[in-house]
Amino acid sequence: MSRLTTALRAATAAALTASFAVAGAATASADPSTGSTADINTLAASLSKGYGLNNCKPQAITEKGEIAELQCGESPDSSGPASGQYGLFSSSGDAAATFANAVKGGTMTGCGGDMTQSPGTWSQNGQAGGKLACETSQNLAVVTWTTDSKNLVGQIVGRNGDVGTLYKWWQANG
Repeated sequence: MSRLTTALRAATAAALTASFAVAGAATASADPSTGSTADINTLAASLSKGYGLNNCKPQAITEKGEIAELQCGESPDSSGPASGQYGLFSSSGDAAATFANAVKGGTMTGCGGDMTQSPGTWSQNGQAGGKLACETSQNLAVVTWTTDSKNLVGQIVGRNGDVGTLYKWWQANG
């Protein structure tokens, strides 16, 4: 996910200078380098609130075991992230390895609230959900996570360095 992280950080600059309009629902039309239409649509169904195929674009598959990847611009929610990147993997092992690579090199920080150590794990309604890491990079907040039941890795980049606010948004919408 190092390429995924690099792409996200580059996309952040573009997202901060452009705004994206929310349009109606869309369906994927994949080319072979971006995965099958079914895999892209499966990934699109797991995106954070406000994201869909109308404001996220399929990307070339480059990670081991990756079967679909979407790069998203600015969230239509004014308190949401400046950009997001999501990958769907064929196995939980490939998703875990991608997560581990993605969180190397940043300045890890507690996410806020109940998540004081990063990286760590997250759960919902008492059920284990996956791994979670919060960091700052280039003065921007970054939240990276896995959804283990879906073999998904997600990463969102904030509009500023406020990790706590981005983490709270992710808790409500991620």
